[in-house]
Amino acid sequence: MATINKTAVIVAGSLHGGPPLSLAYPEAASQTFKKGEAVYLDGSGNVAEYTAAIDDGTQRMLGFAAADGSNDTTAATRNVLVDLGFGNIFEGNVTSNGGDQTTAKTQVGTLYPLYQDTGGSRVAIDIADTVGQGDWCRILALSPKDVVADTNGRVLFTLVPAALQVSGT
Repeated sequence: MATINKTAVIVAGSLHGGPPLSLAYPEAASQTFKKGEAVYLDGSGNVAEYTAAIDDGTQRMLGFAAADGSNDTTAATRNVLVDLGFGNIFEGNVTSNGGDQTTAKTQVGTLYPLYQDTGGSRVAIDIADTVGQGDWCRILALSPKDVVADTNGRVLFTLVPAALQVSGT
């Protein structure tokens, strides 16, 4: 089987069959997140990077950045587009706590946490199920771009409602 390059999370479609759901929010100060990284609304209502340090299984998230953070030193002077967790289907690589992991049919339907690769500015689905993080990602299917047993293969997933700061319910 092939080894797949690790890439940013992307929107693969929507659960409702229409266009993906994205909205603009004010950006927190000094944000250096990259497109495809997980983001949340901080206590001031600004978009900030959702890191492993705050992913304790209780902090909810907004979705994934649709653009890089601007690194502006003042909060709320710029808006950033966010691909909302609610209603969207995402595509991302699998990992085992940051290491290589193969895709398997048995992963479909299972909940897993995100793995935040701060060095690579990417997130992936952590099949190793790191303790202490929220199991927010439900795998819907293996990506049609890859095959079973690809190393670092990509899967289609959605974020469960318990993970989200903004939802449709």
